[in-house]
Amino acid sequence: MLSSEEGWLAYQTLGSQGFDRISLVRVDGTDDHSILDELDGNVRHPDFSRDGSRLAFDQLESDESADQVYVANADGTAAKPVARCDLARCLSYWEPAWSPDGTHLAISTAAGPLTDKGPSGFGIAIVDVDSGAVRQMLDHPSQVGQDHFPRWSPDGERLVFWRGRYAADGSPQTAIFLVNVDGSGLRQLTPWNMLAGDPDWAPDGSLIVFNTRPLLEFGEDGRSELYTMHPDGSQMLPLTSYGDDGARATQARWTPDGRAIIYTRVTQSGSPRHVWAISADGRIDVPILETDSIYTHPVLQPMAEAR
Repeated sequence: MLSSEEGWLAYQTLGSQGFDRISLVRVDGTDDHSILDELDGNVRHPDFSRDGSRLAFDQLESDESADQVYVANADGTAAKPVARCDLARCLSYWEPAWSPDGTHLAISTAAGPLTDKGPSGFGIAIVDVDSGAVRQMLDHPSQVGQDHFPRWSPDGERLVFWRGRYAADGSPQTAIFLVNVDGSGLRQLTPWNMLAGDPDWAPDGSLIVFNTRPLLEFGEDGRSELYTMHPDGSQMLPLTSYGDDGARATQARWTPDGRAIIYTRVTQSGSPRHVWAISADGRIDVPILETDSIYTHPVLQPMAEAR
């Protein structure tokens, strides 16, 4: 299902100092190595550009700093920030995703000032990679919910993302939304009680994959399954059926050729966290990375620069 001739697989893991770090590995498990070691703190959420030549990620240097978005070469060299999030007006620029043409990043944002209940607002912004200009396309009070992991449609006209909020009884809820890149046409695709998250668009634009109970919001035990649906939210189909006491499938990402989905497979105890791949029809489900205890946020480099 995945060939050893394909490009790097980037993933996030827990480094020796207790911080989140990014590594690269071949899909056959060889040449596993950390990158971006010159950056302090948490280095997270890798995403390859569609031509495979660049890697976007975010960094949180310390608890007294804001999350910043970076761009580097695909091997992690020449890393540089592309927009500046300055405290206390801005608290987070993070969770970047490349536009199909490689000119922009969609990012999740958190706005200040910081209150005793957290950030004042959340949203999604578009960053011009060359100029560093930031255009806030969704911007709302924190009570509305926190937007996460926007992903571009293949035509570059829409974004799919998930939003987390708290119900009246204090329980967490999540749902998947769709929005035009100019901020218009916001539409909810899944009901709040489904607890859906981590959507990603198929390369041909025909399907969106997602999982229930996203790991970022639901770290405790529970059922997390993979689903696909059409971009209008119709024809929702399960890919997995692990059950309440089985494995949890989270952080789903399409492979560049659209034939499979790589995801983080988590035990009910929360560890280990390994990378698996499932065919687009759900018939084949196999492990990819199991040597270490923590692999999360896997993304496969497109073939254009795989050699």
